[in-house]
Amino acid sequence: MNFTRHVLQIVLAAFLFTGLESFAANPVVRFRSDLGNIDVVLLQDTAPATVANFLGYVNRKDYDNTFIHRSPPNFVIQGGGFKFVNDRVVAIPQQPPVVNEFNVSNTRGTLAMAKLGGDPDSATSGWFFNLSDNSTNLDNQNGGFTVFGRIINSSGLANMDAIAAVPIFNAGSPFNQLPLRNFTSGTIQDNNFVRIISVSMVPSLEISRSSDGLIRLRISGAASTGYQVYSSPSLLENSFSPLVSVTTDASGIAIHDDATSDPRKFYRVIIP
Repeated sequence: MNFTRHVLQIVLAAFLFTGLESFAANPVVRFRSDLGNIDVVLLQDTAPATVANFLGYVNRKDYDNTFIHRSPPNFVIQGGGFKFVNDRVVAIPQQPPVVNEFNVSNTRGTLAMAKLGGDPDSATSGWFFNLSDNSTNLDNQNGGFTVFGRIINSSGLANMDAIAAVPIFNAGSPFNQLPLRNFTSGTIQDNNFVRIISVSMVPSLEISRSSDGLIRLRISGAASTGYQVYSSPSLLENSFSPLVSVTTDASGIAIHDDATSDPRKFYRVIIP
């Protein structure tokens, strides 16, 4: 197992002291694309209805095997609307529109909802990443475009830029700025698209003491999903060993009490 690539959270349980670690409540999702991963923290504290709407699509895997269908240069990359199935483009199923929750500016590296012109409350499945600071434009039209996430690391920004660098072609509206790889002309194939292979919840850990003194792990992730928890007395890559396999409930939560006598321990949770 390559922990460098697959480890999503590293949490230090330092119970030599009475204080506990604190963790951000906002969930994190991973966009797996043909050109690399983009990890995004979802801003449910400022856009709760929008995040809930987005996670509905994520939990049903509606975004899996979709593609980036719009890439205007130096502006945005847009997805969340279409799949390529049996040599034809199909729209993904849509939930009811979500209320607009504009609170955060459309700056570089933010994730926002696409919507219809002249209707602030028309966002459904479509989303876009801001390639540059678009606040002057997108913050001041159609009620402001709701930002509900932010890329959390430099590698995610680099992968976003790599997608933006793919040449664009006019395949007719709404695909008149369609990024295509290894394509010059002719029939578009599945591997020409910039595909979003999956969008999945990144599991997180919260650590506390149970009433009987055990180390309690609270794993938050996708609903009804199995995760492997590893533990180690140090952060050396080869020192981690499997601790337990857990499956989250319908709300995405799993609890495990670690009957360890060690006062200090590291834990890792890995995407299945």
